[in-house]
Amino acid sequence: MYTAQLFRGERIRRAIAAAAIGVAAVAGTAAISVPAHAEVQYPASIGQCLAAKPTLQEGVRNQGPCVAAVQAFLSYSYGNGHVDVDGKFGPQTKAAVRNFQRAVGIYDDGVVGPATWRSLQNACTSRGNCDYQYPFPLPY
Repeated sequence: MYTAQLFRGERIRRAIAAAAIGVAAVAGTAAISVPAHAEVQYPASIGQCLAAKPTLQEGVRNQGPCVAAVQAFLSYSYGNGHVDVDGKFGPQTKAAVRNFQRAVGIYDDGVVGPATWRSLQNACTSRGNCDYQYPFPLPY
């Protein structure tokens, strides 16, 4: 009888442990899918991005604010056709960058590197809108 009670007690402990692990797994999933520090992210301006001049290209992550600044400039200030300002460097943004590069006479690889940043700086300075920031948050 003592071993049956021990076995029954062990089953209860295992059931409680399994339930606790299940709750922790669900809570962990919720914590991962909705970060506690999630904040609304807005596009930067070309002027702000000129300080670091990050290389922007398709497939590189975590560059949303500067990608959005380039998208907004190319779409609204430079007259390069419509480019969605979403902070994601996709085919539409690459095509707009290539159009800009061809228009200013630099190598048109669709990558925003040092030469493209110089040309963006010249273009926004001549138009007086290097500090323009797209007024809506990025759709993350």
